[in-house]
Amino acid sequence: MRSRLRKKQPRIGWRIASAVLLLFVLTVSATTGFAFLKFQQTADSFITPLKGTKKLPLEVMQPVNVLLIGVDERKNDPGRADAIMLLSFNPKTKQATSLSIPRDMQVTIANGEKTKINHTYAYGGVEETIETVERTFETKVPYYAKINMDGLIELVDAVGGVTVDNPSAFSWNDRRLQKDYAEGKIKLDGLEASGYARMRKQDPLGDMGRQIRQRQVLEAVGMKLAGPDILTNLEEISRVLKNNFSTNITFSEAAQLAQENQTGFERLKPLKLDGEGYIASDGVWYFFASDQSMQEVKRAIDKLTKS
Repeated sequence: MRSRLRKKQPRIGWRIASAVLLLFVLTVSATTGFAFLKFQQTADSFITPLKGTKKLPLEVMQPVNVLLIGVDERKNDPGRADAIMLLSFNPKTKQATSLSIPRDMQVTIANGEKTKINHTYAYGGVEETIETVERTFETKVPYYAKINMDGLIELVDAVGGVTVDNPSAFSWNDRRLQKDYAEGKIKLDGLEASGYARMRKQDPLGDMGRQIRQRQVLEAVGMKLAGPDILTNLEEISRVLKNNFSTNITFSEAAQLAQENQTGFERLKPLKLDGEGYIASDGVWYFFASDQSMQEVKRAIDKLTKS
């Protein structure tokens, strides 16, 4: 089946990353006066430092990794990481890479147990997920940004819905939504966007196809946040982000990241882990990255962050 996904313009890579990492920076950049001050006050509630080691200030023009985590959290449920993306960028060389880590990838956690990487969030929250990513890819991840994927429903509604270009038709059916998604450009409300971003089993690309659709939704939200109508719904957007978004990136650090790495984001180079999935001896289905692919990805991240 041929994909209808077209080659994206350079600015799209910037918007995709910004949609999660710099949501509040985009919003602030579009506001002035009282609205600016109001949102700046709200932004303080996003800051959630990592436990344990004290974070060092972001050095000017230094390479850095940021982990983006989309979680599925509900009341009385520790949740799992539905989407995990490692962004690596080097403002000196004006390069940036993104690695979408398969949620079913088998990893080894600190106690030696093997599990799916998306389960690490349920075991120990953001800290456990970051530590596992650091150990698996042999790199340091001092920064993170996390958004509750269920909160994405509220965020899409807060910006007035989004429009995406669906590469292939499919149906979604769960306890909250039954919908047929037509091929081509479709407008979605929050609940519809959530179903669109979650579907995997009917996609010919499997989990990779879901990652593409998740990025489409985040990209569309980012474009809305950067648009002229932001002031109309600023109060509701601030409320949604306050309840569903957290990061250890301060307001000034986010602005620095945005300014220093804009060129890199515009040329964002995606990395890919190749491998295969099958049921392991413990009876659980995992994705296993090939040794060659793992080494290639590690080398790419190491080269970029140490240049």
